[in-house]
Amino acid sequence: MANVEWLLREAMDDWTLRTGQRNVVDDERWRSAIERLQIGPGLRVFLFEAAARQDVTLEMHSEQIHRWMGGQVTISGRAELDFLDGVRTQPSADQALMFRPSRRGAQEAAYDFKAGTTFHSAGYSLEVPRIVRLFDGNVPKVLEELVTGDFERSRILAMRTDSEMRHLAGGLFARGLNGPLRILKMEGAVLQLLAVQADAAGKQRRSRRRRALAARERDAVYEAHRMLLADMRQPPTLDELALAVGVSEKRLNAGFRLLFGATAFELLRNERLAHAEIALKSGRASLKEIAFRVGYNHANNFINAFTRRYGAPPRQYAERHG
Repeated sequence: MANVEWLLREAMDDWTLRTGQRNVVDDERWRSAIERLQIGPGLRVFLFEAAARQDVTLEMHSEQIHRWMGGQVTISGRAELDFLDGVRTQPSADQALMFRPSRRGAQEAAYDFKAGTTFHSAGYSLEVPRIVRLFDGNVPKVLEELVTGDFERSRILAMRTDSEMRHLAGGLFARGLNGPLRILKMEGAVLQLLAVQADAAGKQRRSRRRRALAARERDAVYEAHRMLLADMRQPPTLDELALAVGVSEKRLNAGFRLLFGATAFELLRNERLAHAEIALKSGRASLKEIAFRVGYNHANNFINAFTRRYGAPPRQYAERHG
């Protein structure tokens, strides 16, 4: 994969990402610091710190991209990852990824950064034969679909990000270390991330199978969803919802995860912030008013939650999208 080339789609003739260097850009399009590092045979690390002022697309070109499996942990912010074969995903602070590009999309993939967003992320690519060797040929079942053979469409394995993943991803930046010490630390962090992500994906898959919903439980969860979002300013508590629809709190939250990909609290938070985003773009209400309308009694709590989800504070986001 030594022939991989990263280019800005809007300016392919004047900016190319150089391997082994910290590439810094600060212009009208974005402010970014990106590193692409070769960490020994069969292992690459990609470090992103970016704030987009305009919509920006960063393309990755390679003749052998399908021979590698990638991992991505976003520390904050979000982006769009397009494999250009009909498969897209969104790296975000809530969702870590493992993926394998298809042979069909072997020539390139692209990261899209929307104006007004930030992206702080660590990623890695491991050559498939190296992964097989790491597991001594006994690849975990959850990873088999990513390392076995070639396929027509890119494959993505998503899992919930936890504090351990974020800590390991942050460690890949290896602040304060240089030369062989930095390389050694980064290689160790990648191998730990591979293990932690595979373990999390396996547990998540087994949990979903165990918690398959009966028809009555599915109906109860949909009713709880309706009740939860009927009044985001004063929503019912989880125990009130569970009592109203006749299932336990634990089972209700499990149902929310299965049907909506988030717990009841997470779903409520996301809906509140989505409504806040619409209100911010309209520009007809103050920050305090918006926070109150969507259920935040303290503006600082709202600002922190909004920044984490959209990659920029509300006022800055509104200025760029107003």
